[in-house]
Amino acid sequence: MLRRIALATALLACTVGTQAAELEIALSDAMAEIKGSSRTQQTANQGTQFGGSLLYNEDKDLLGSLFLQVNNRGDGAWRPVTFGVGAKLWLGSLDRPDEDFIALGVGGEIGIGIPAQIPMAVVGTGYVSPNITTSGDTDRVSELMLRLEAEVTRGAHVFAGYRHLQARSSDYRNVRIDDGLHAGIRLRF
Repeated sequence: MLRRIALATALLACTVGTQAAELEIALSDAMAEIKGSSRTQQTANQGTQFGGSLLYNEDKDLLGSLFLQVNNRGDGAWRPVTFGVGAKLWLGSLDRPDEDFIALGVGGEIGIGIPAQIPMAVVGTGYVSPNITTSGDTDRVSELMLRLEAEVTRGAHVFAGYRHLQARSSDYRNVRIDDGLHAGIRLRF
């Protein structure tokens, strides 16, 4: 049942995201993720990004997420330093062990721009949901990611990075949902 909820929620978020801003696809040998998001611009220096993603891995785990973040990338232009803080809601169904969970995490990201002919940035992201905001068969969900991004043309980015995404099972085992290198593209419409 949670699989259907996660899939429907992520697809809904991706559909909402396609009306404006970004579509991101990340791949590795062990997982595939698609993310859709929209941006709203309050000022030239501040914006809000919201959307959802769907991740599937080689262990047949399915993870949907919805996120909301306030950041200083209001106009989407290259900046030497970017910051963002927000919340992320995960809906997960793990195949081994057979567990379902819902988790609300808080976190953020920081990006350090690299001035070059092709605009680049090193971006670090982290979210964590403590036991109090995690329900189901899981006690905690954490996600850490570090990636190098390059804007190859206006509206098209490529990236490569490392992500560690895990859920701590109720029986105190860490279940790795994604732990490794990935690469992908992000298209802005």
